[in-house]
This record gives sequence, C-alpha cells and structure tokens, in this order.
Amino acid sequence: MGRPDVGKAAHLEFGIRPAGEGAPEIDPKPILDGWKLLEATAIYRASGRNVLHGADGDGFSIGQILLLPKPLLERRVLSDERIEIYDCGRDDIRSGQIDRRVLAGMAYLAESGLRPTITSLKCGHGFFTSSGNVSHHSSGNAMDIAQINGVPILGHQEPGGVTEQSVRRLMALQGTMAPDQIISLLELGGSTFAMGDHADHIHVGFSPMFGENGKLGKQALAVLKPGQWSDLIAQLREIDNPVVPTKPSKYSLPADKRSSPAHKGE
Repeated sequence: MGRPDVGKAAHLEFGIRPAGEGAPEIDPKPILDGWKLLEATAIYRASGRNVLHGADGDGFSIGQILLLPKPLLERRVLSDERIEIYDCGRDDIRSGQIDRRVLAGMAYLAESGLRPTITSLKCGHGFFTSSGNVSHHSSGNAMDIAQINGVPILGHQEPGGVTEQSVRRLMALQGTMAPDQIISLLELGGSTFAMGDHADHIHVGFSPMFGENGKLGKQALAVLKPGQWSDLIAQLREIDNPVVPTKPSKYSLPADKRSSPAHKGE
C-alpha cells in the first residue's frame, strides 16, 4: 500500500505481466472482456457447464493440460497424488530442469486413467545410454515409467496389458507433444522401439527442441517480443465487442416440445 496521489481517491491498479524475459505489464481489460464475452455466449457447451473449464465441469480437460505453461505443469505433477515420482526426480522438477513435454506426458497419462510411477528423470541417470549415445535424460527430456496403476512393467508387457495400453496412449500424442522415443519390449510402429534392457520400464524421450543453444530456445518460446505486447493490447482495445443477449428476446417463442430427442442435456 502506498500513499494516495493528491487529487485521486484510493484505488487499486491491476495488470498482467506476460511470460518471457523483459515483458511489460499490460492492461488486462481487453483480455478479460473477451473471456466475459466467451462465457456470455456459451454456444458450444452443455447446459450448466462453464465454458472455461474442462469436460468434467470442475477441472482441466486433457487438451487444456497439454497447453499449460511449464510452471503450472510443474506444480500440477508435484501435487497430483496419481503421479508417483522418486525424491531426486521431484527435485529435478522443482529446479526447472525437466522439459514441459515430459511433465505434460505425466499429467496426460494420469488424466487417461493410467497412473504412472516415475523412477528416472535427469537425476540419477547417466549421461550416456548403454549403447553409447547421449541420453535424453541428461537434458531433462525423458522419463522412465516402472509402474502403471501400481502394476509393475516388469512381467506385464503382454498384449493388451498395462504396458501396451500406456504405449498406445502415448502414441496418440501429436505434433510437438509426440515423443521421439517410446521404448519397452513392444514395437508397435511409429516412435516405439523394442529393446531387451527395457523389460522393467517404459522409456519416453523427446529430442531437445533447440539443441544446446539455450538463448535461442528462450527466444523461440517467447510468443511476442516485449515491445509487441503493448501494440497487441492497443489493437485489442480498438475492437468493438458485440453486445450478446443472455436472455430470450420478447419476440422469441417458447418451445414446449423438443423437435428431436438429441442433445437432451443441453
């Protein structure tokens, strides 16, 4: 709390600071107005459900989870009781060393009903693989899963078992979220590989997005440059949002009967 300006009543200034180094504080009103308009229209939702939440009405959908920024994913996986992570690996996550695609993969499996037990991230894993290649674990771009829903991977890689279910679920990830390596005893096409030393775990690895150039990575992940945020907000202010009625007009006619049995919940 500071001393009020002369001639001004006490007031509170509210702003948003976008992610990214050097990003300025911006006026949140145009963004909040857009959210309010989205909520008011509610065109594509079932009756009684908030359009800003996931399908269950009280949480995120899988799609929303995959879009979460890294800090939120870190907090989510560390607090999710469905995801078991070894102590040293939790330190890796807290210190920001684990790629967001790995974190999203954990949350994705948990939301899919496949509770993973993570036994290897960066901490405790060698720099090289057994074949002599640089391990994706060394850059925080991989995880090893030893159990699913409390069932060990060891001895449970039979057709249709928890291992195959998990591998196929991971294969469904697309775009930048698709793993480059899914290694077990199963080879099911795509990025899956069968290796004899993976009888007791599923390895899920992603290629580093920007190699060793950390500066390039930060620049590429920045959606806008710091100076462009102010320009964007200025343009958003100039957009006239339509007035959307939230109640039937006086000219509307009541529908006593449904024309179709479809969409009864809407």
